[in-house]
Amino acid sequence: MTETTEVVVIGGGYAGVMAANRLTLRGDVRVTLVNPRASFVHRIRLHQLVGGTDGAVVEYREVLGEGVRLVVDTVARIDAAGRAVELESGGTVGYDYLVYAVGSGSADPSVPGAARYAYPIGTFEEAQRLRPVLEAVPATAAVTVVGAGPTGIETAAELAEQGRRVTLVCGGVLGPYLHPRGRR
Repeated sequence: MTETTEVVVIGGGYAGVMAANRLTLRGDVRVTLVNPRASFVHRIRLHQLVGGTDGAVVEYREVLGEGVRLVVDTVARIDAAGRAVELESGGTVGYDYLVYAVGSGSADPSVPGAARYAYPIGTFEEAQRLRPVLEAVPATAAVTVVGAGPTGIETAAELAEQGRRVTLVCGGVLGPYLHPRGRR
């Protein structure tokens, strides 16, 4: 008789979804994904949410494998000794193995004035907060994007394609990881 291995994946971003889907390829594994949001956020599309050309979310049924159970809740506590996660709703989910894939976030701005005037877009909620701000200012208003990683470059490009005047600020070479033609 084969035992079923229970796996809980905390975090429904790219890494969590990929881990959950790959684990279900094994017939002896049952996977529960715990995520506070009911929809999958395409983080690589947040620049399009800011620019108003994409909503950056899809239903989990479009990205999760058939065998993955989705629990929409927030993990309040991990009980490693008891092999369970306690949910904010009051429930618990037991596991044999735990995958902790809660993702990354925006840097906390320490530049004077940044906390008051800057709009980070590392998360869905941050990008959503910026969208109406951009809609409220004239299209001729200058926009400065600080940070030239993929999200910064794509956000600057998205806004420039709309005819906005965009300045992209980076610390050194723009996109050092890009091919020279891409940087150009």
